[in-house]
Amino acid sequence: MVLSLALAVLAIVLWPVPVLARGLAPARPSVAAEHRPTTEQIAAATDLLALALRSGSPLVVALDAVAAVSPDAVAQDLRRVRAALGWGRSLREAWAYAGPGWSRTAVATVVASECGAPVADVLRECAAALRERESRRLETAAGRAGVLLVLPLGVCFLPAFIATSVVPVVVVMLARQLP
Repeated sequence: MVLSLALAVLAIVLWPVPVLARGLAPARPSVAAEHRPTTEQIAAATDLLALALRSGSPLVVALDAVAAVSPDAVAQDLRRVRAALGWGRSLREAWAYAGPGWSRTAVATVVASECGAPVADVLRECAAALRERESRRLETAAGRAGVLLVLPLGVCFLPAFIATSVVPVVVVMLARQLP
């Protein structure tokens, strides 16, 4: 009785209420996050840019073409880069107008054009790297989810098993041993 009461008090004290509440709260992305392109959308747009550049289109035309067939978040970022290039900004400055998810694409474009490397080939590699990075991130998140799903088992079922199976056996054994 005392042991089960102690276990109940210990469970109440150690119960991860903030973690549980945070996990059950509906996720509300910020307004800015709703309009950000996903990594997969950026990788697809980067592949399309590479294809347009490989076909011989200049970067400005390629940006317009990809923006025309892309989702709104991607199209907005690409149109900002295109507009900055139209204003006479350098390639490095123009990519600064895109969102933070475009940093790898921006670096690949700037470095390839400054070094004289074929931009299309570098962009295809960049898109593959973006997809690989996102795949690793998702695998890590899935592994973490598995660990978090086992947590209730240890927190709830193990103490319940001890309280219903082990404690009664120990109490009966102690009652028989004591006069």
